[in-house]
Amino acid sequence: MWKVVWKILVILVVGMGIFYFMNDQISENEPLESPVQHANPIAEPEKGQSMGGEGMPRPEEGISVYVGQKVEKLEKTFGNPSRIEPSSYQYEWWVYTTEPTFMAGVLNGKVNQIYTSDRIADVSPFTIGQNVQEIHRFSPIESEIDVAIKDNVYTFSLTSEDIKNRILIPYKNLYVQLYIDQVDDQLEGVRFISPSTLVKHQPYDMTYLGEMMEAPKPSSMVQTEVDRAMERQTLELTNQLRKGHELPILLENTKLATLSWEHSQEMIFQKYTSRDVEPIENFAERLKEAEIHSTKAGENTAFNYIDAIETVHGWLNSPKHREVLLGSVFTHTGVGVYNKYYTQSYIAQTQPKESTETTEK
Repeated sequence: MWKVVWKILVILVVGMGIFYFMNDQISENEPLESPVQHANPIAEPEKGQSMGGEGMPRPEEGISVYVGQKVEKLEKTFGNPSRIEPSSYQYEWWVYTTEPTFMAGVLNGKVNQIYTSDRIADVSPFTIGQNVQEIHRFSPIESEIDVAIKDNVYTFSLTSEDIKNRILIPYKNLYVQLYIDQVDDQLEGVRFISPSTLVKHQPYDMTYLGEMMEAPKPSSMVQTEVDRAMERQTLELTNQLRKGHELPILLENTKLATLSWEHSQEMIFQKYTSRDVEPIENFAERLKEAEIHSTKAGENTAFNYIDAIETVHGWLNSPKHREVLLGSVFTHTGVGVYNKYYTQSYIAQTQPKESTETTEK
């Protein structure tokens, strides 16, 4: 009798040990929501004194000089892009993957923005990796900044968190967004952007006086192409940040990408459906069903961010998401985007999988 009881206890202890070990090897974070409600700017009947003026004189060197210029000037310096992809805001992304790596927005033949996190890129008057205290010493940091376009005034209000990790600085007919790593207190990415594109993005809380400026919503076909583009960009931006932190880059796993896309689709389905649905399976269950094996796994999700740039930097400054994003043990990743719902899955594999499942980026 006692021998039977003892065997049952041993089996239970071993089973619980395996359960806790497996769960300890899988990190699944809550979805990170954009801090801004982009579609709900507040109209103002009147406007007080301007906070930003026309801004400081524009930088005379570095990649910011191309914003507002014809795209031929960009091509003359950097050549043809590695690929051209659509966005949710009508412009195209020209993606350069050779050094220096950067992304340029192009609309009607002109450059409307440039983003990079490449440490060798010339982002004068700033430097990728620069200490944030140094930036504060020579750059005016305001909590409210006006963007004047014709007879319209758009006012961006930066929260205390924005000032810590997404600084906005006005120049003459140009704005710069500085993406700060709050843990390392250093500049991780820079986006130089035109006034009209900044307003269409609405990356901060915004009020406006006059006419609202919005980009029309893309068709379902274009949105699908945009989602695929953001998947590629999320992977590349992730590896750029990992490279800057002296971590190994991740290989793409197509099974993980499919799993991530299905999860993003399920998240948005659950948000907008009015019917009772089953709860979304946890990450461990989804990995098991997809027959994806690993020694450790992690998953980051997000929603309502305007693009891959904002999403990846959002993860970087969220402690639990950062732990996965910069996890040194991970070897492979897969990204799935569905209408501004993002999922990025990570695994550590000690043995290489078939060539059909992984591709190097």
